[in-house]
Amino acid sequence: MRTRQPATPERGVHLASNKPAESTDGLVCSGVTPRRTEWLPDLLAELRPRTEATIHNHSTTDSWRTSSALCSRLHPEWNSLDHAWTDDVAEAVAYTHAITTLATTYDTAEERSRYHQQRHTDLVDTVESIGTGRGPVNAGLGALAKGPVALHRELDNDPRVITLLLDGAAWTSLKDRRTGVRALATIAVLAHGFCVRVSVSPALQRHLATRYPQWTEAHLDLTERRDRSPTRDHQQSRDLNDAWSAINDLDTEPTKRHLLGCLTDEDAHSYADLANEPTLDIAEGTVSRYVLDLEARDLVTVDRRGQQNTVQLTALGQTAVEACLDDAQALIHPNQRRLCERLTGTPQELTSTVSPRRAEGPTTEEWITTTGETDDDAGYVQWLTDPNASSPTRHQRFAIPATDDSITLVDDPLDAFEDGRVAYLSHTDTETLVVLQWGGPLATLGRLASALLSEKALAEVLTPTRLGNKFENITDPTEDTPRILQRGHQVGWFSDDDATYRAWRDRITAVRDQLLARLAELTNSDDTAARSDLFADLHGLVASVTQLYQAAGVDLTTTLRVPDTAALARNHKTRADFCAFLAKTVPKQSVYDIHSGYRLLFEDRPAKLRRRLPYDVDPTDRLDLTMSWVIAGPTITELHEEITTTLQAELTTVREAIAEGTEDAPPLSIPVRDATTYPAIRRVLDEVAMTHDIQWTPRERQRLVRLCLRSFGPADTTRRACPYDVVESLLRALNESHHPAPADVERAMATLPPERFRPDLAPSATKLYATLLRAEQPLGRSELLERADISASSYDRRLRDVRALDRVCAVQVDGHRRWTTRATRARQSAGTLETHQQPITPHQVVTSHATSQPHPESAGVRPTTVTTTHPMNPPSTHACHHRHPPGPHLDEQPPDHPTEPPSDQPQPTKMRSDHPTVQATLPLHSNQRGEKQ
Repeated sequence: MRTRQPATPERGVHLASNKPAESTDGLVCSGVTPRRTEWLPDLLAELRPRTEATIHNHSTTDSWRTSSALCSRLHPEWNSLDHAWTDDVAEAVAYTHAITTLATTYDTAEERSRYHQQRHTDLVDTVESIGTGRGPVNAGLGALAKGPVALHRELDNDPRVITLLLDGAAWTSLKDRRTGVRALATIAVLAHGFCVRVSVSPALQRHLATRYPQWTEAHLDLTERRDRSPTRDHQQSRDLNDAWSAINDLDTEPTKRHLLGCLTDEDAHSYADLANEPTLDIAEGTVSRYVLDLEARDLVTVDRRGQQNTVQLTALGQTAVEACLDDAQALIHPNQRRLCERLTGTPQELTSTVSPRRAEGPTTEEWITTTGETDDDAGYVQWLTDPNASSPTRHQRFAIPATDDSITLVDDPLDAFEDGRVAYLSHTDTETLVVLQWGGPLATLGRLASALLSEKALAEVLTPTRLGNKFENITDPTEDTPRILQRGHQVGWFSDDDATYRAWRDRITAVRDQLLARLAELTNSDDTAARSDLFADLHGLVASVTQLYQAAGVDLTTTLRVPDTAALARNHKTRADFCAFLAKTVPKQSVYDIHSGYRLLFEDRPAKLRRRLPYDVDPTDRLDLTMSWVIAGPTITELHEEITTTLQAELTTVREAIAEGTEDAPPLSIPVRDATTYPAIRRVLDEVAMTHDIQWTPRERQRLVRLCLRSFGPADTTRRACPYDVVESLLRALNESHHPAPADVERAMATLPPERFRPDLAPSATKLYATLLRAEQPLGRSELLERADISASSYDRRLRDVRALDRVCAVQVDGHRRWTTRATRARQSAGTLETHQQPITPHQVVTSHATSQPHPESAGVRPTTVTTTHPMNPPSTHACHHRHPPGPHLDEQPPDHPTEPPSDQPQPTKMRSDHPTVQATLPLHSNQRGEKQ
């Protein structure tokens, strides 16, 4: 076995030596599987007595003072009223208090009272559950990093050795790669405070290098990239070692490190500039002494030729700043920084600095993907929004972009669920949502049936109160209810014996369980006949239950998430299966008054046709869908044409009698809509305005639509935007104001993750811009570094991009240059800075510009084509001085934008002209009186 184990223990991940004596010293954890919850609690239990001994050696006062002192060292702002705790900090503080109490109060084996026995048990549970997701506040790896890892890194002069013996069979047989990634991330977190030796067999080495190449390259050095230059790597390693040697003894001199972090290798700073830097708080004479020391270390170079000495970083100094200092200018070994930045780093840094964006809690996308590892049937359907919750934000995020009786496509950079078998359910008085993940045609259909007929749905939606004890609430009281359900709605598995709610529920849940059991057996089976029968039964079950939702007056929407649309598009078979799934499933959920739409149009089995109730057809009527569909994925709109074509091919053949004109039936149209376009975003805006009674003017709506397109579209265009981000930002803005202006909405947009807001900018530039938008005062360099949570080098690289934005300008505050965002556009003369004299309120920070030319709507002109282009705005003045030309204004209409319909004449949402409405058809297996549908 190759070895990467150092001669003496070093913090980090190392490939364990094959020498038994060296591989088993310290703390040994065997049978390490990819599921961290199976071994991390045991590891923490073995670590606990060692941690207690460490604290006991450092403790000179009582338990509370000791734990408070440790918290202050590890998390300097833990007791500040100005900083809210995140879950990981809260759990880390609880851990510190618990382990200190165990070490100082319960360090003897003396007999304890019942109270102290219970308290001791609770403290042990707190200590041994941190970071597992089962701790006091269910925090994850961030708590592990800020708790035991940070504590041992702070107190252990020599790192303790932890040897992990990986279970080869468990790792090689793992199907879900993400589970392994989480386990490897846990190992990387432990490496910040310990010398972690990983023992693997040669076969497992190869498996890890193949399945997790980046992790093994960064941590175990088991992979070699083809483009790697050994000479270059050796030189880079030597540079890092030189930089670390030059800076590593500055651990007790934070001011020198902060001074170093304020410098760049491009711009020279005078001693006076550095003395006036508010974050340094040192005199000019002290600056001179510090600079001389840094110069002697070859970290800076000093130019003494002018009237004032100027200083800037050398190449070695730049390397030291980038590789050996974190964002708070704390020392960090280059190897550890590379591990954090390149791969599975900790969710939060080991310091107490927390990003303002992260302090708000997980985003909706982060929350919904964290399904947990489901071990029982009860967990397969979870609440998206609890029916008793007062805030329906998540529900509205998924509901508003949907369009009735349509398939809606949403480009959304979503992530995969931790457990793809999970489906989410959300319900209001009149609307029910199902959110599930694509897993292949058969599995997806089973998940949909499971969610629609789940115990949660039966308890909250299809209740006896809503349906009636004898289903009398969903039919005409003068009609024969069982006959209407069986022969009108064509509800399957419903006989005269099931005419009461309780009998029907017992029957339908038994059918559900039986079909799901068959699904588990046939998911990976090649038994074509059995799979075909199961498809027919599941289609009948879903069609039956959606008829009941429709009859009960509940609008039903299913959101199907496709995380890897690129793979779907590349593979012809999987792409064809996906499109066929929609073509064969969506039309079955159709209705005409009380009649099943499928039975009216497509059914050709005589026995089924004879069981239909008579009906009259109005020539102007059309079939409706009992369930609307939203398909979301990173690039799902690229499948627009293929989905449309497949629907056309599937639904053009109706029953022969209808095709010949001897039998009448209403038509079925299924629009396939793109929810990312200008008209679609305008419709989302109108929906939010109507729901929340916001009286935006036509001008404001126009500016908001353009702002959304600029803020949430792909980096290469301003003609598309993700409607989910639009809804979420509008709802966040409504939390701050009952009538949010464009400025308020953009401030709310800035709270979304940088990968979603302004994707046209680099992530660090987005963080800077978002920080300025949220700030109530102009900010200087140090404040921006802290609030944006970026490195000094990133700031220096991206400031040029940010200050080129039309909203951003420099102002003068007490003689110092600061950055802010403004709503006014009166340009100052070149070379001058505006003097900032009063605080900027949140509503003054950013607003969208007003266009200088009237929109065609204002003159009452109706656009005649969807390709009409708005005139571009002429140049205008700005209040702030720019070194670079300002970028395009946020209120400019992008080229080739379809114009909006006049605001005083509401228009229905139209499909894109190149994707026509699809006409219906497809076979369905249905039944009455207990037969399969």
